[in-house]
Amino acid sequence: MNLLEAFRAGLDDARTNLGRTLLTLVGLTLGTASIVAVLALFGGAQSLSQDILSEIGGAGTLVVRNGEVEGASESARARASRGLTLDDARALDTLPGVRRASPTSTASARIESARDAFNASIEAVSPAYLTLNDIEVQYGRWITELDLETRARVVVLGSAYAQSLFGSAAAAVGQEVRLGRERYTVVGVLAREELIVAAWEGNALEWRNRRAFIPITTHQSRTTGGDEVATITIAIDDPGERAAVEARVAATLLARHGVRDFTIGGRYDSAEEGMEYYFVFNVIFLMVGVIALLAGGVVITNVLLASVVEKTREIGTRMAVGASAGDVFAHYLVQAVLITGTGGAAGVLLALSLTSTMRALMQFPADVTPLIALAGLATATFVGLAAGVYPAYRAARLDPVEALRYE
Repeated sequence: MNLLEAFRAGLDDARTNLGRTLLTLVGLTLGTASIVAVLALFGGAQSLSQDILSEIGGAGTLVVRNGEVEGASESARARASRGLTLDDARALDTLPGVRRASPTSTASARIESARDAFNASIEAVSPAYLTLNDIEVQYGRWITELDLETRARVVVLGSAYAQSLFGSAAAAVGQEVRLGRERYTVVGVLAREELIVAAWEGNALEWRNRRAFIPITTHQSRTTGGDEVATITIAIDDPGERAAVEARVAATLLARHGVRDFTIGGRYDSAEEGMEYYFVFNVIFLMVGVIALLAGGVVITNVLLASVVEKTREIGTRMAVGASAGDVFAHYLVQAVLITGTGGAAGVLLALSLTSTMRALMQFPADVTPLIALAGLATATFVGLAAGVYPAYRAARLDPVEALRYE
C-alpha cells in the first residue's frame, strides 16, 4: 500500500465514522483557532507597544531618579547630599555611550489667559528634552540655552493647552499667560501628537498635548532657589550597551554624591511590566487552545482504537493477502493526520475570520502572519501524529491468523 492508497483508505474510514469525525474536527478547529488568534493578538500588542514607545521616545533610555540613601543614612555625606542636580546632568552628558542627558522637574500650577484658566501640568526642562522625547515644535521655537542662562520666563505649550487658552495653536505664539503669580511669554506650540490604539479609547497620546514647558533654571530660581532636579533622562547610543552605560552612570553619581541616593531604571518600566502581564494573560489562553487540541487528540486515539477493534477481521484479511505491518501502520497514521490536518486548516481559517472581525470592530492590530498560521497548523498536525501512533501500532501488531478468527 502506497501513501496515496493509505490516504484513500483513511478518508473512507473517516467518512464511515462521520459523526465522530465531525465532533473531533470541531475540537481541533477551535483549539487551532485559539492558538492562532492568541499568537496574532500578542504579536499585535507587541507591535502596538513598540509603536507607542517609539512615538514618545521611550526606546533606549534610562531614567535616574532621586531615591532613599542606601546604607548609613545618618552619615555626614548622606545628610549633605542634595540629590540630583543640573551639574549631575551635565556630567552624565559627557559619559561614553550617552547620547543626551536631559534634566527634568515637574510641577502643577494654575495657567491663565484672557480666554481660559485651569490647573496645568508643568515640565521644567532643558533644550535636550526636545530631541530626546521625539516631539516637534509646530509654531514658534523651543527652549534654548540662552533661556536657561537668563532664567527667562518663557513657556512652550502643548497643542491642547494652546487651543484652550487662545482658540488656536497659531494664535498662541507671542501671547502672555499667567503661571501662578507670574507672567510668561508663549514662545512656541508643539505639534499635536496622536495615536489611535482602539476606536473606543480615543487618542492614546492626548496627555502629551496637555503640558506646558518652561526652562528648568527658571523653575529652580522661582521654587527651590538651588539647582536640584527631579529626574535625569538619558538616551543611550546603543540599547545593547544599556548595562554598561547604567554602570557608568551609577559610578559617576556615586563619586559625585558620596552615597547612593538615586535609582536607575528603564523609562517605561511600568509599560514593560504591563506587557509582561499581558504575556501571562495570553499564555493562559494559549494553553486553553493547546488543551483543546490535546483533547481532540485523545478523541482521535479513541476513534482509531475503536476502528481497529471494529475492523480486526478486515485488517487480518488485508495482511493475509499481502499487506505488510507497515502498510497497516501507515493507513491509521494517515487517517489521524488527515483529520487533524483538516481541523488545523479549518482552525486557521476561523482565526483569520476572528482577527479580521476584531480589527474591524475594535481597531486592534492583530494579523495572522504565514509563520503564525504555520505554527498553528504544525501544532495540530503534531497532535494528530502523536494521537495516531498507538492505534496504528496496535493495528500493525495484529496477528493475521488471530485477526481472521475475531468475531
